[in-house]
Amino acid sequence: MPTTVGERVKRRRTELGLTQDELAQKAGISKSFLSDLENGKRSIGAETLLDLGRAMSVSLDFLMTGEESGEQEPQAQIPPDLASFAAEQGLSVRDTLTLLHTQKQIVATRKAAGKRSEKVDWREFYDAVKKFL
Repeated sequence: MPTTVGERVKRRRTELGLTQDELAQKAGISKSFLSDLENGKRSIGAETLLDLGRAMSVSLDFLMTGEESGEQEPQAQIPPDLASFAAEQGLSVRDTLTLLHTQKQIVATRKAAGKRSEKVDWREFYDAVKKFL
């Protein structure tokens, strides 16, 4: 059983069939940082750990302790069209989830004002809000 955060990250990454390059890109970190983490040469901050967990669909509890908590927060489901756009743009998991959350807030505000919801053009939406991300 892996005993360090880096060992757990490496195990989960290999279970998912991801290379270090692929996981680093999904999490918005450098490959060298990921390599150093997996080899016990670096420690990791909470935000980066959260990004890695989201990129690999595991909880912070699992990454920190190797065990899942009984109180799991539901993971935000990234719509397939947003996932495709994010991959095309090279967006990190954090930026992708921020974009989704921002869009949902706008939709909720528009619904409260009685306006109809429309299909999202993620490129147009991202161009409009990227300077705020």
